[in-house]
Amino acid sequence: MTGSGGRQVKVGIVGCGVVATAYYLPYLMRMETVDLVAVCDRFETRTQACMRLFGAKEQYLDYDEMIDHADIDAVFILTAPGTHVPFTLKAVEAGKHVLIQKPLATEMQDARLIAEAIRTAGVKAIVEPSSSTLLDPDFALLRELVKKGVLGDVLWFSLAWTGPTTYGPALGSNPYGQDAFYTKESGGFLFDLPYAPTQIVSLLGPCKSVFAHASIGVTDHTIVPEEAYDQFLAGVTDPDGANYWDVVLDLPRSKHVRMEAVDNVYSMYEMVEGGVGTCHVGRIYHPILPGTGGGALQIFGTDGNLLLGAGYTASIITSHKHLLPRVEADGWFHIPARGDHNRAKWPQPTPGAFNYYHESSQHLIDCILEDREPIVNVDWGLHITEMMAGALESARSGERYDMTTTVEI
Repeated sequence: MTGSGGRQVKVGIVGCGVVATAYYLPYLMRMETVDLVAVCDRFETRTQACMRLFGAKEQYLDYDEMIDHADIDAVFILTAPGTHVPFTLKAVEAGKHVLIQKPLATEMQDARLIAEAIRTAGVKAIVEPSSSTLLDPDFALLRELVKKGVLGDVLWFSLAWTGPTTYGPALGSNPYGQDAFYTKESGGFLFDLPYAPTQIVSLLGPCKSVFAHASIGVTDHTIVPEEAYDQFLAGVTDPDGANYWDVVLDLPRSKHVRMEAVDNVYSMYEMVEGGVGTCHVGRIYHPILPGTGGGALQIFGTDGNLLLGAGYTASIITSHKHLLPRVEADGWFHIPARGDHNRAKWPQPTPGAFNYYHESSQHLIDCILEDREPIVNVDWGLHITEMMAGALESARSGERYDMTTTVEI
C-alpha cells in the first residue's frame, strides 16, 4: 500500500472464471485505490485474457507461487467452493486481506479454522454475498425499522429460494460449472445460495436453531462444456463485455454431470429475537404463473408485515405508521425496486442499483485503507455458514440443530 496521498491496495485474484470476469475485474480495474497486480488460474488462456482485458500486470498458474512471490496486499478468492479453505488459509497466514466468494466453507470445522486464522492474523475479510446485508442501505433501513418494532412481535416468516421463476426461458439448473455447483466438494445448491439465510438474519437478527430435511432431487444434468467459456473469453475485446451470462444461456448443453450434493433443502429456522419460519433452497428453475408469487421472503408480526418482491425491493404495512419514513396511498411503505444487476439478458438495473460485487470490492478496499472492520466480516460468514451446515446436520440426525455462533446486527 502506498502513502496517504494516493494510497492503493495491491490486489491479486485467484480464479479467472465467470464471476471474476463478469463482475469483479471490470470494477477493480477502474478503482483509483486498487493496483491490480496479479491474476491466477490453472488455465493460462484465462489469465492471459484477464491481463489483456483488465490490465493485470502478472499471471500465475500456481496459487502458492502467487502468494509467495507477488507483491500484493489482498487476495480475492473467486474459485470453486472446494478450494476456499486451503486458498484462504494460505493467504491469511501470509498476512493478506481476503474477499471470499460464497461460501466461506461447506463444513463448520473448516469455517472455524478460517475464522481463527483471520482473527489471529488480524487481517480484513469479507465473506460474500454482501447483498441483502447492512452494507445495502435499504436493508439497513429495514433492519432498523424491525428493531424499532414496526412489526410488533415477529410470529413467522417464509422464504423459497429456487431461482428466477418469473421470467424465462426456464434454466432447468445452473448452465455451467461442475466444480462450482455439482460436485460434493461444492456443497451443491445449498451453499451456492447463502442469499436465503442472509436475508433472514439481516432483517430478523441471529438464528437460534434449525430443523431440516435435505435430499438430492435431480441426479442427472447436462451443462455447457467448460471449454466454451475459454472460447468466449478469446473473442471478448471490451472489458465490459466479458459477462458470460450474456451467452451461456443460449449455448448447447452437451456435458453430462451428476449431482453429488443436496439440491433440495427445506429448513425451519428459530430466531433469537423471536419468530420461526420456513426456508426452502433448491435450484430447478421452472416458470410460474404471473401473479402467483415467487417465494420471496415474507415476515408476519403481531402489528405488521414485511414483504420482499411484488415489484418492490420491500414493502411494510403496520399499525405503527409513525415509525415509517412515509406511507403511500395504498397504506404501505414501499422501497422501489432497483433491478437485477446480475443478468444482462434479464431486467436491467436502475441507476444506483446495489451491485454486491462492486460494493464488496469497494468496502474491503476502504476498510483496509481506513483500518476498520468490514460489515460482512468473518463472524457474519461463520453464522451464515452454520445456518446451512446446521441444516445438513439436522437432516442427517433427524433432530434440531442448536446454533453455536451468533452475530451482532
